[in-house]
Amino acid sequence: METLIYSELPYDLAGFHMHTYRLKGASGKVARQAFGLAERTLVGSSAECDLVIDDETIAPRHAEILVNPEGVMELVSLVGGFVTHLNGAPVTRARLCSGDEIRLGNCRWVLQAPGLRPDKVLSAAALKQRRNHLPWLLLGAVLAAAALAWQRGWIVV
Repeated sequence: METLIYSELPYDLAGFHMHTYRLKGASGKVARQAFGLAERTLVGSSAECDLVIDDETIAPRHAEILVNPEGVMELVSLVGGFVTHLNGAPVTRARLCSGDEIRLGNCRWVLQAPGLRPDKVLSAAALKQRRNHLPWLLLGAVLAAAALAWQRGWIVV
């Protein structure tokens, strides 16, 4: 799994191109919506948050996504009573990787980090080019149909 470490990214870090990273809404009130990330993104139901979600299952200041001093992107749960999940497991603080699933209350996102391949989604087996058998199946079906038609006398040679 590739952890997002900014010293390894092919971007100019002086300008800190966090806008290229985003949360893609997968379910709940955030479904089919994309949210760009900043160096520190506060998520909650309060108007002071960077990402405001109007949902009773989300605390006013529920969680934040930030870059720690080592340059690694992390998810931090800010409240007790409201659960923050990362890839289905409850967390209080965890490193983020491309393709991770984040769930707060009834809302679920997938972290999209352009340029980084999420290992669990795009494994080497998934990237391996598959042989296309459809042309051979079609050719076999045409030959079988022609042989059957010739046998029944529908085709005269």
